[in-house]
Amino acid sequence: MDIAKIKSMIEDDKIEYIKIGAPDIEGVFRGKRVAAKHFLNSLEDGFAQCDVLFGWDIAENVLPNLKVSNWERGFADIVMKPDLSTFAMVPWDEKVASCICDLWTEHGEPVAVSPRYVMNNVMERARSMGYEPLAASELEFRFFRENMVSLREKDFGPNLTPLNPGMNCYAISQASADNHVLGRIASMMRGHGVEIEGYNREHGPGMYEMNIRYANVLSACDYTMLFKTGVKEICHQLGLTASFMAKWNDQEDGSSGHSHMSLWDRNKEHNVFWEEGAEGHMSTTMRQFLAGVLDKLPELMALYAPVINSYKRYVEGTWAPLNTTWGMDNRTCSIRIINNGRSAIRIENRVPGADANFYLVFAATLASGLYGIEHNLEVPEKLDGNAYDEAT
Repeated sequence: MDIAKIKSMIEDDKIEYIKIGAPDIEGVFRGKRVAAKHFLNSLEDGFAQCDVLFGWDIAENVLPNLKVSNWERGFADIVMKPDLSTFAMVPWDEKVASCICDLWTEHGEPVAVSPRYVMNNVMERARSMGYEPLAASELEFRFFRENMVSLREKDFGPNLTPLNPGMNCYAISQASADNHVLGRIASMMRGHGVEIEGYNREHGPGMYEMNIRYANVLSACDYTMLFKTGVKEICHQLGLTASFMAKWNDQEDGSSGHSHMSLWDRNKEHNVFWEEGAEGHMSTTMRQFLAGVLDKLPELMALYAPVINSYKRYVEGTWAPLNTTWGMDNRTCSIRIINNGRSAIRIENRVPGADANFYLVFAATLASGLYGIEHNLEVPEKLDGNAYDEAT
């Protein structure tokens, strides 16, 4: 949104507060709310934020021996500078907008460990090679009839009460029954600038999947973070809790965070993964990209599966991959090739869970794919059949 429109909305009293922040290492949107007029006055200099964003774990326990953020440095400030292209109204909050920020040190240098900075660097590298990476996430998550008090009383355990019992995967009737939640989320997200292409009931109690429309890869990361944040906030208003935890209950399937990606020319006129006469219509560029993703997959598991719970999702027969395999439209493989025509051929990385930081997920996928192109890697033989047989 341009600054003139933002100023006009503030002057017309349509905005009172603006949520400003950035993703932390876990992908959580952290920052503060600032008064609208203060936002305008501080745009050039930015807003102070404690660097502990990069100094603690997901439970907010300070990590020892870090150089970027520590007790010895006194947990100094970093500077949040709003990216006005991300400015959007928050439809579920009255007179509230949000804006994602880029992070800088007090000496005017970018914060190198900022996930958004990392993702932007990889995107610019792809652009320097003549590619425009497009991406989208599809997230599985669960709704519980719980609030923050009841969650703690139940110790966040397997006895939480889901929004609805049973499986009902893909059941239209169940999704319709829950439309007071899902429909509201989809509508509110659209007003927030995050387009939901569709959603469906998933394979587990209270479990749903929502598909975010594709965009340039940095925007895809922004949309994913805003979506996860917004879903949680909307659910709080409805007296519910939403969880993107990878494995809530060892008796149920985990929540995946499938990430889709393709490379286009810089004008976004041609999907370079497509080749008319090639096997499976997979171009040489696509095959090299795929080879790089597979080659670096084991090394990048810390980004695809960032916490202990992430690994509990990898269980045979639960729709989570167990090995570095790829296949054509094969949901048992780590990388599924989806060929829906020249404009929609893409890779689907099925390794990440919904708990992952998608700035780092997409950065890892793109960087490893570019590595494959740069080193002319050969893709291994595709898997026909059940990849779980290969794993065991």
